[in-house]
Amino acid sequence: MDRLAQANRNRQAIEELLAVDDVLTDAMLSRVGLDGTRFPGLTLSVQPMRKSSWTVDVTFRAASESRLRDAPISSLSHAAGTAAMRWQLAASAEQWTIDRGGRFHRPDAVMKDGEELIAMEYDAGYDRRTIRRKVRQFEPYSRLVWATPSAIRSARMKADYPHVEVITVDYWSAQT
Repeated sequence: MDRLAQANRNRQAIEELLAVDDVLTDAMLSRVGLDGTRFPGLTLSVQPMRKSSWTVDVTFRAASESRLRDAPISSLSHAAGTAAMRWQLAASAEQWTIDRGGRFHRPDAVMKDGEELIAMEYDAGYDRRTIRRKVRQFEPYSRLVWATPSAIRSARMKADYPHVEVITVDYWSAQT
């Protein structure tokens, strides 16, 4: 395959991913052998867990410059964390719907699995009260999958809410 055909296939694959996930990172793309440098990018120092001293440089990619320029860092990190959930769960584009306007009352995404509607929530540092409220709010869904960027936080969440499926996701490192 010539270089132009490969570049076109790379571009098309990333466009398809961004149509579902909204924001991705170079690290996520590199894990699946894709190069996002032809798409708008923004490199920021982020704290994967809010209120932690640990920071990492992350290059975010989106379909448009304005999506990156107009969003707060926490919004980009949250979108990338939600995308990392989909990738880790191997949910197809057809199964996955993100909800950018949900905030407190709706999950970050909903995954359809057969007849089940599964609430998806990404948590990079909610306080205990917010967690309780969200877990209660999402009870009407068949299941709830809760993701965090910290194995310690995930373990605590599993202990506090054994009925919730909890996963740890990573959107910032090329190797997982």
